[in-house]
Amino acid sequence: MPASTCVDRPSQVPATHMMPLPRTALASWLMSLLMSWLALSATAAADWRAEIVPAPGKVTAVETAGKQVRIAIGGRWYRIAADALRLESALPFERAAVPAGALPDARVATGVEKIARAWLADPTGRYRHGVLGDAIEAGSLVIVRRGGGQSILRLGADAVFEDIQPRIAKIGGVERIVVVKSYLDRGSALAIVDADTATIVAETPPIGRPNAWLNPAGIADFNGDGATDIALVRQPHVLGRLELWSWQNGKLQKIAEVADVSNHFIGSRVLGMSATEDFDGDGKPDLAVPSLDRRSLRIIAFVPQPRDVARLPLPARIVTNIGVVQFRHRPALVAGLENGQLILVHD
Repeated sequence: MPASTCVDRPSQVPATHMMPLPRTALASWLMSLLMSWLALSATAAADWRAEIVPAPGKVTAVETAGKQVRIAIGGRWYRIAADALRLESALPFERAAVPAGALPDARVATGVEKIARAWLADPTGRYRHGVLGDAIEAGSLVIVRRGGGQSILRLGADAVFEDIQPRIAKIGGVERIVVVKSYLDRGSALAIVDADTATIVAETPPIGRPNAWLNPAGIADFNGDGATDIALVRQPHVLGRLELWSWQNGKLQKIAEVADVSNHFIGSRVLGMSATEDFDGDGKPDLAVPSLDRRSLRIIAFVPQPRDVARLPLPARIVTNIGVVQFRHRPALVAGLENGQLILVHD
């Protein structure tokens, strides 16, 4: 019988914008709204559970490619069955070969519009942080445009790209690149790169001291205002603060913060320990991300304000990427734990 855990109920009640009402009517209306929202939230939260998927061995990796997820166990690859708590054999994903001059552990990102490919290159040891498993980081970003043409963004001696794979996403209606830039004396910042000019067009303020890192967690219109938002975790090993930055008028503006999250552990090359999907069915993207100790999985919604859709205690810490799968016609989450178990989170 698969192990199962229940979830904590959401702890925040969203603010609501309203027209002026008489005081007694307003109080009654607010109480009715509050009780309705709590009832709906409690029902939604109570439906979420984490179950252990029977597996033939210890899980060593979870890989994602678009809407597909693969799970590595004992040298073989599997996927989650769509209608039952079991694994099915599957072929591994085909990964693009690492080009000459790229980081040894680089992964090539592919776009769907004007960006064909992008990767991190020019390995350098000038920033000896080692948070991603070694002290070799990238000094440049290579961009190949669809239809021909290649550009290289080279950083100065005061910074590196402390990342493994660039993220290609539509920001402001245009494909751009999101990457972590780390200053030798001021730590990490999130950078947005224009593919046509191979220049950084927007950047968050660096953390402010050396060897302080951040990890992107998701890119979507999380709050439903029509602007692209980028979720990142500031210092996922010690601080664990989720920050939501919105692309507004060609700049990044911070619009929300949430404490007690993490999407990385020191020395790991796993950078996809989060997932974006509409988990609560309101038509807006939500973010799944571990707690700071990685012993719970949080599903966070941002409309009308940041709140937990669910928070699930786990039998061990998450150590792999988090994948989104379809399970019984609903979005679900899959991840590997440090004890080798595979967990499926679903409602």
